[in-house]
Amino acid sequence: MADLDVGQKVTYFELPDQLDYPWSLSGQLELGPVMLVFYRGDWDPYCNGQLASYARQFEGFERRGVQLAGISVDPPSHNANMVGKLQLPFPLLSDPEGELARLFGVWDAKEGVALPSIVVVDQSGEVRYLYKGTDFADRPTDDEVFAGLRGLESRIERLTGGPEFQVGAAQARESSVRPNESAMELEQLTTYYRGVLFTTIFLKGRFEGWGRSGRRAFKELDAFQQMVRHYIKVLDETVELRRSEA
Repeated sequence: MADLDVGQKVTYFELPDQLDYPWSLSGQLELGPVMLVFYRGDWDPYCNGQLASYARQFEGFERRGVQLAGISVDPPSHNANMVGKLQLPFPLLSDPEGELARLFGVWDAKEGVALPSIVVVDQSGEVRYLYKGTDFADRPTDDEVFAGLRGLESRIERLTGGPEFQVGAAQARESSVRPNESAMELEQLTTYYRGVLFTTIFLKGRFEGWGRSGRRAFKELDAFQQMVRHYIKVLDETVELRRSEA
């Protein structure tokens, strides 16, 4: 399924979540549409920001009857830490060798991780929205994501047949191809993004004097800057949420 696109049927799969429990796509689709968030890993600050953003807006997904699940090559233990750190109200699944990402056509062979991608699946198993990032910082805006959820219906539906692709908890623990990178702590993430924001402000000042080419670069940088500001906001909210629950 290297050329997965809107309107196509997805492969039904079963992967272990952060607690080693099996998570089945067909089982979840019986309850409503599903949004799969393929991400690079817990060590990537942009993945942290994106997942934290969806967590802080989770009620918006619930109102639409849409269930979320994140998918990466990270083993369950790393996913459990990520869920706790970011206070995620949705599961993170282990695709330890990236086989599912390959099936969905969202595998970055050069980096050995999934491309940052969103796949929205309706209850018939059909792709209704697809976003495939071109680099580590290429993520859809939240407005784009919610627009992609329009028109989805949620109902109780019985699906037959088991998963076509399956990974067990033991395999997820033992065969992960996760890069040897350290996961960033929550405080490190907020510091990182404030540094990035300062850099974008500096660069925008330079681009203003570049004429037409500068205006194009300015537009690209402005969109990136908006994403960074948003990630700072949701990560600050996450810090406060953890403090309130401590």
